[in-house]
Amino acid sequence: MAIDPRKVLPTKINLIRLKREYAMLKKIRRVLEEKREVILHYIRSAADEYNRYQREVFTSINEIFTKYYLGIAEEGFDRVESYFESVPESLRVRVGTRVVFAVKTPSFKLVDRSLPSIQLPFDSSPHLFSSINMLRGSLPSILKMAEYEETIRRLIRELANTQRLINAMDYVILPGYDWAIKYIKGVLEERMREDFVRLKLLKRKLEERASAMGEATQR
Repeated sequence: MAIDPRKVLPTKINLIRLKREYAMLKKIRRVLEEKREVILHYIRSAADEYNRYQREVFTSINEIFTKYYLGIAEEGFDRVESYFESVPESLRVRVGTRVVFAVKTPSFKLVDRSLPSIQLPFDSSPHLFSSINMLRGSLPSILKMAEYEETIRRLIRELANTQRLINAMDYVILPGYDWAIKYIKGVLEERMREDFVRLKLLKRKLEERASAMGEATQR
């Protein structure tokens, strides 16, 4: 937090304390900077993985829909729709948590036994069979893509929080301590100069008094 030098007693003890706190805060600032660099590294790595899965998923989805529409063209829309009316909505995903450099990120895993069974007549279009099998095979990659997308979102949020702390250090906290330390140093140096002047005056007066007493004794 910011410090107001006007509210700090200009004493040597406070000066020592502020210097220690200032040194500790600078170390914390370096740690935050290192954390920022590590988070950026993880973001780049997650982004690379996300892009890889995105290309894979988009290619698969394009092929799946191509085969699906070919199946509809061969079977007819109403007949294909009747095949899927009785399919239960049983698909489940197990959601876990991983920790990436003190940041909680999600982990998605498909529950295989929850995959609905789709029964097609034996004389159905092979394109429908192919599209269903391809979709089943693409589900793990789709979940991975979603996992990396949410991971990137959370890492970016943590990066923003870290950057705000660094900015607070750079523009509020550390300048406040630097100002307070300079203020106390200035006050203490001024006091030392005043004490030095007073001691010189006191020494001169003592010398003058000693000289006066010596002259009186001689008389």
